[in-house]
Amino acid sequence: MPKKFACKDIGMQCNFTAKAKTEDELMEKIAQHAKEAHNMPQIDAAMAAKVKGAIKSSFF
Repeated sequence: MPKKFACKDIGMQCNFTAKAKTEDELMEKIAQHAKEAHNMPQIDAAMAAKVKGAIKSSFF
């Protein structure tokens, strides 16, 4: 089932949202956004867990 994520769901003051067919594809989009918009070259384990906890199922 498709997945979606919003930065606001983890408490960020950011309007970024993304959707993808799989969680892995979505995590790639999130990692790219984090690098470009939040100056996070890598997502550490704690942030990855927080992000994965905020991923929801989507019905494109």
